[in-house]
Amino acid sequence: LIFLALGLLSLVLLFRLSLYFANYHPYPENKSITFETRVASSPKISPRGQRVSLIMPNSQRVTIQFSLIPKISYGDKIKLEGKVSYFEADDGDKIAFMNYPRFEVIKKGAGNNLMLKARENIINLFNSSISPVQSSLMLGIVFGIKQEMPSDFYDKLQNTGLLHVIAASGMNIAMVGGFLVGLFSLIFRRQLALVLSIVGILFYAFMAGLEPSIVRASIMGILVISAQLFGRQNSSFLGLLAAGFMMVFLNPSLVLDVGFQLSFMATLGLIYLRPLFALNKRLKLIIQKSIIGEDLTTTITAQIFTLPILLVNFGNYSLVSILVNGLILWTVPILMIFGGLASIAGLFFEPLGKLILYLTLPLLIYFEKIVEVFDGIGGKIELENLSILIICGYYLILVSIIWRVKQKR
Repeated sequence: LIFLALGLLSLVLLFRLSLYFANYHPYPENKSITFETRVASSPKISPRGQRVSLIMPNSQRVTIQFSLIPKISYGDKIKLEGKVSYFEADDGDKIAFMNYPRFEVIKKGAGNNLMLKARENIINLFNSSISPVQSSLMLGIVFGIKQEMPSDFYDKLQNTGLLHVIAASGMNIAMVGGFLVGLFSLIFRRQLALVLSIVGILFYAFMAGLEPSIVRASIMGILVISAQLFGRQNSSFLGLLAAGFMMVFLNPSLVLDVGFQLSFMATLGLIYLRPLFALNKRLKLIIQKSIIGEDLTTTITAQIFTLPILLVNFGNYSLVSILVNGLILWTVPILMIFGGLASIAGLFFEPLGKLILYLTLPLLIYFEKIVEVFDGIGGKIELENLSILIICGYYLILVSIIWRVKQKR
């Protein structure tokens, strides 16, 4: 009965996708258009203006560079008029862009001014308390803010496969969720550990500014963990499928969204591949006794399941990525907790917020040193293109290995 229902839903989804792509027509270049939309993410502010990604009426995503005045915030409804232009990204995709269109804020989002002011105060607190690199690292981990980061350190994170740590991506949500489940399971009963993990994901999503990619990934993670509260592994899989089905059915363009793909596959890996590490008694004992071991299994799982997506979209993969992630990622939840506490405390009493940030200095220095050491090692897999047959073959081999190991046990 379950397989029949899945088959019918798959047909419905395929029909929905075929209709969407059959009727999808991108706006012609340099033709003026006028439309209204809602701001679904926090704008990135720079001396050049405000930049934000919006959805046009045809469901096409466009990156827009606004002037600094008037200020726009998450949740605002705006009306704008301008010309769409296109440029080719590194992966060959055409990116829609609007440069300084005429616009007006029709309706302010509830509480946005307060949230924006609080966010700016927190950024100022971080920048005035610790070094530029350390401040940008904390802002990236806690909020997913990358524009404050020095370009040379950003390149080092990219070379060592750590960009996901500051990107507040779907894969990062999956890693954090898996880490929290493992960590809390060492301390509390399984049911309470799952509940606390859901709370942890919600906290992280809020601190990351409720970006659309974070909201989508959080929904997936919470549904999967909620399914574990009431059933076994199959329930988690069905929860993930339900989340993915609802999101793609409501917004078919998500099927091409890299963040959505990373979220889905990383979470799928946590459901089916990660438990295999516990089948070996010696390895299970090491994981149970070591926070780093727990986090390393989560890292390996997520990266194995998302490797083809990373190669297709970014063209390279760091050979030292798994090792560096294993050495670094155990610090991320701790830095997120202290960063969140410093942010909240700093809003009410700035010296207390600074004091909490100072407590993170040993971990931040450790983070920097690991990145610098392994950046010098280098080593990458670089591909110009990856055949769909190779991708399908990769996942078929992965599925067969998981099935075979489970059958033996």
